[in-house]
Amino acid sequence: MLFLMETGVRVRELCDIRLNDIDWKDGLVKIRGKNGQERHVPIQETVKREMKKYVTIRGQERSNYDHLWLNQDNEPLSSRQVQQNLNYYGKKAGIKNVRVSPHTFRHTFAKMAVQNGANIFSLQKVLGHSTLEMVRRYVNMFDTDVAKDHQKFGPVQRLF
Repeated sequence: MLFLMETGVRVRELCDIRLNDIDWKDGLVKIRGKNGQERHVPIQETVKREMKKYVTIRGQERSNYDHLWLNQDNEPLSSRQVQQNLNYYGKKAGIKNVRVSPHTFRHTFAKMAVQNGANIFSLQKVLGHSTLEMVRRYVNMFDTDVAKDHQKFGPVQRLF
């Protein structure tokens, strides 16, 4: 869940990550996106630290697969398993009126990134979109968000 929130990757992209796709030193993960497009997505120190713990517990030699995310049978985690796990944990956490899904994590990542000042072009690259129009679909800002942002960038107020 931390990785989904940190990167906004699609569930299939998450399941396709291999151990050798991780550049621990530079904090980058190679993602195999749609139409065979590859991109490198950054991860910050907290997620990198937790991923290292996971890899240590998971073991590198325990499986016949080099996928990063494995299920309890040491087989690659499937998209469906990720969806089911998120649904389970969402119910266990008492989350209601919000669909807890990989795509919700993707949408939340995009919205929070913009709220935290992300450059929309950087966000486009991280999300793996070919056009800004796709990014706009994720970042439907509420009127209150727009008003808050306008307080930051509105030019007239700064003149007086």
